[in-house]
Amino acid sequence: MAYCGNCGSKIEEGDLFCENCGTRVTQAPNQNNETIGQDYQPVKSIKNTSNYAEIINILKNSALSPVTCGKQFVVKAAKNEVIIITLILTILQGILGIWRVNEIVSNLQNIVLNFLRNLSSLTSLFGQGSSSSFSSSDLDSMYKSIDQFKSLITIPYGKIFIQNCALNLIGIFVLFILIYLGINILTQVRCTPFILFKAVLVSTLPILICEIISILCSYFSLYLGVAFVALGFIISIATLTIIVRECLQIKENLCVLIVSISALISSIVLVIALHNFISSDLSQIITSTINSFKNSLFKY
Repeated sequence: MAYCGNCGSKIEEGDLFCENCGTRVTQAPNQNNETIGQDYQPVKSIKNTSNYAEIINILKNSALSPVTCGKQFVVKAAKNEVIIITLILTILQGILGIWRVNEIVSNLQNIVLNFLRNLSSLTSLFGQGSSSSFSSSDLDSMYKSIDQFKSLITIPYGKIFIQNCALNLIGIFVLFILIYLGINILTQVRCTPFILFKAVLVSTLPILICEIISILCSYFSLYLGVAFVALGFIISIATLTIIVRECLQIKENLCVLIVSISALISSIVLVIALHNFISSDLSQIITSTINSFKNSLFKY
């Protein structure tokens, strides 16, 4: 029986990485490793102690250098660190979901105005209108109406937070399961689930960073915000492909195929889940807004 030289955990024959700490196995098993494994037991308990400063460091470095620091994370991160980082990223996604909704509501005037301008331009194109411009009095009246409407809207923030947390976990686990199945079916590599999960987890950081930039940019340009979301998705997929290929030693073309198909299916699953969540939220918002409107009428 062999033991990891980093944390002292048992290593099964044929494993490329330690299942506990992720350290690559570089030495062949031998009988002397039995005593080495016993000597490392105290070190194991120290490694599993959560170091929050180190976790913040991991998040910062992996966000700035997704490939280089991502590979280090896959090799070195222990279980406790992975669990805590998973929770942190999930909570951040929930907060970003609330922020995104607030950004949409705050820009409601611009969204409605742009829609009316596009509609007016379209009708004038077919000879149904004469001008696409609005007078200042029309705009003031429109803004007042929208402000009154916004005051009646009740946003289910708790529900939105939970839904975005769920979307993050769904995306990570679906992608992890699909890549794991793809590697085991199409390759001869013995894939350690914990190593692969760390690779999938750390590759989601570029999406998170680009989502934050996207929300900020959406206050100025909706198209720029969408562009940053797409950029984050591309960087994450490229990062995941490189990390999986190098850490699990999979052939390049096969790795690209597995990751690409898995990412596509995961995206479809997320779109379906997001559509269901949005439909449920809109139904609740519309119902609560109508009730608020009725109550305001009864007051007068």
